[in-house]
Amino acid sequence: MVRTRRFQLGVSAVVWLGTLAVPAWAQGPSAQPPAPQAKSAAPAARAPGPATDTPPGAVESQPQRTSQAVLAATRIRDGDALMRERRYREAAFAFLDAEHAAPDHVEARFKLGNALAVLGYYARAIEEWEAASRLTQDAAIRQSAQDNITRARVKQGELGASPQAVGQMPGSGPVADTTRAQARRAYEQGVQHISQRAYAPALQTLSQALQQEPLLTVAYIARGSANIGLRRYAEAAADYQFALKLEPDAASPLYGLAEAYRALGRNLEARDLYERYARSTAADVRPELKEESRQKAERLR
Repeated sequence: MVRTRRFQLGVSAVVWLGTLAVPAWAQGPSAQPPAPQAKSAAPAARAPGPATDTPPGAVESQPQRTSQAVLAATRIRDGDALMRERRYREAAFAFLDAEHAAPDHVEARFKLGNALAVLGYYARAIEEWEAASRLTQDAAIRQSAQDNITRARVKQGELGASPQAVGQMPGSGPVADTTRAQARRAYEQGVQHISQRAYAPALQTLSQALQQEPLLTVAYIARGSANIGLRRYAEAAADYQFALKLEPDAASPLYGLAEAYRALGRNLEARDLYERYARSTAADVRPELKEESRQKAERLR
């Protein structure tokens, strides 16, 4: 008999796994969900311009080609540590970063499902486990995912129409005015650091802003710019990708993601993004960058 690993998460915790011989990462806990939340209004702050003030030659020089797979592995380790510390919402965003970096990463998706289940976001957890099941050829992992899905659907029925049950993400609930004000101050400080090319302090303060207000799109865009300045191109790409997921019609993440992809040698994808920016009519488009985007797209042909 295969012994399963159990996590002590409280009196009413349950274990999200079967008794199959699955990898350790495919064993995940669940706890009682937090109180249901109402969805907050979209952030009112405008995004800064995309990353255009990088150090001279930062994109044109030979880039540090940090692979998306390496970034995914790093963020998975971060998520594992946060799960051990019971910082489940932060862990969910770490695993989400890993998924953005490597969408076909089975472990990232399975663990994101685990973190979401702990938080009570069962519909989203089910989506991730279903995706992991489609991506893997391992029958044991597929069975473990299915076991988790079955348990999650039972929990969904118990929650009814709560925000968690219908699939809202962690951080989509209301943010206290004082917390929002702190997040905006940290965001503005981060933008100021970027304007001074103080990219490391910018990264720190923008991360603080996102811990306080996890769906603050402009902070992801600004943090992408800070990562570009630090030549952390894979990290920048993950931030811009998530910003686009939050606001698909925004233009700033398109240009930033194009810059990150060009630095990573992903020229075809970069060209497409430059062209999309050049065609965009979004409110955050900068006219001078539209022509620059056309020129950069042409050079990548």
